[in-house]
Amino acid sequence: MVKMSLVGALGLLLAACHTPAPKAWLRFEQDGPTNWTVRGAGAYETQAHGARLQLDLHRAQTRIAVAVENASAQPVEVRVGPEATVSRLAIGEVLLRSIDGSAGVGDPRLPYTSMQPLTIAPGWRGSIDLDLPLGRDPQQGMYGQYLVLTVEVRNAAGVCERRTLPLVATNAGTMPSDLR
Repeated sequence: MVKMSLVGALGLLLAACHTPAPKAWLRFEQDGPTNWTVRGAGAYETQAHGARLQLDLHRAQTRIAVAVENASAQPVEVRVGPEATVSRLAIGEVLLRSIDGSAGVGDPRLPYTSMQPLTIAPGWRGSIDLDLPLGRDPQQGMYGQYLVLTVEVRNAAGVCERRTLPLVATNAGTMPSDLR
């Protein structure tokens, strides 16, 4: 009986040694006033020059998704990124598609740099996934990393409407090391 218990204890110890420890993950949360309309936990929406803008903070990661649907009759130029920063490195990817869902029309996902001008034609949607909104991975254990996410929309006359969302990196709990 004692031998069986010892074997079971050794088995548990061996399994525990090979199981990765849970790690904290970060996410961004709103940290101040904004000119976006809150649509739910981490979901925001607004309008600019006839284009509908949606933003999703992805509650279990620091990735940010921005979607721009241009239902107006004129093209709009969109720029997305942290305020007061310009990065030559890609902070994410962009995908342009027709709003009506025409299959096979549009470019594949392309790299997107901070505040890169992106023209969205009438009837088109731009999906901008900011995988590294800070231009780098947030430092684990470094809570309080701050950025002001800015979305600028310019119409054909060059008039710019800005939407800002102040964000802070915060601990979102723990997750297994294999979850992304």
